[in-house]
Amino acid sequence: MFTHWLKVYSVPFAISIAGVGIHAGPASAGVCELADGNRDTGWSITFDDAQVSNCVFTGNPGDGRNKGTLSLTLRVVDQTPIPIQFVEETAPAEDSFGLRITWNVTLDNQFQLLRGIRGEAFDDSPKLDDDDNEFVADEHPGFAHFHQDGTFNPGPFPGAPDCDCESRRDFRVRGEEAGSFPASTTGTVSGIGVHQIEERGQQRNFTVKVEPLRAEVAPNANQ
Repeated sequence: MFTHWLKVYSVPFAISIAGVGIHAGPASAGVCELADGNRDTGWSITFDDAQVSNCVFTGNPGDGRNKGTLSLTLRVVDQTPIPIQFVEETAPAEDSFGLRITWNVTLDNQFQLLRGIRGEAFDDSPKLDDDDNEFVADEHPGFAHFHQDGTFNPGPFPGAPDCDCESRRDFRVRGEEAGSFPASTTGTVSGIGVHQIEERGQQRNFTVKVEPLRAEVAPNANQ
């Protein structure tokens, strides 16, 4: 059961939101506002609530660039990537550094032994350059991308040195090839920075798909 911070709308309403963009993912029944009493980012996420739950956003007060922390749980039942769509609710009136949050991902592993996860951003918005938007830079490209925040922790994937993500469209958190995260357990990867620069008059929605990475299986090993 979702509590007051999570708005769950009817499926037709959710489909109308999730249908924006080629890579929007499946029809979704869950909507979570990225806002609280400290901060309203102007964004929300939509998802399939059979796969995603426990969405909590904790805003950072003030006007700092990192607007807060998003925590949620992904239920992993197979190797199919789990999509979460980030929706900019209103096209902005002016350019800005945009959405920048820290993402903590709790994995409910109901699949098999895992060695990591991969997240990939699908962004159909026009790619910005520094002539379009003053906030675009080498370390902050003009498309949805990821950073490693100071709170990064690989959680159930010991041996993963970082998020392999800096200023790129994807991230990978990978531990030992033999795998360290067994089925029927939970664990949290924390400190993934999610960023999308905002452009005046553009609604720059994007989708992040999170894929579980199976452990390597030795030849002739029992399946």
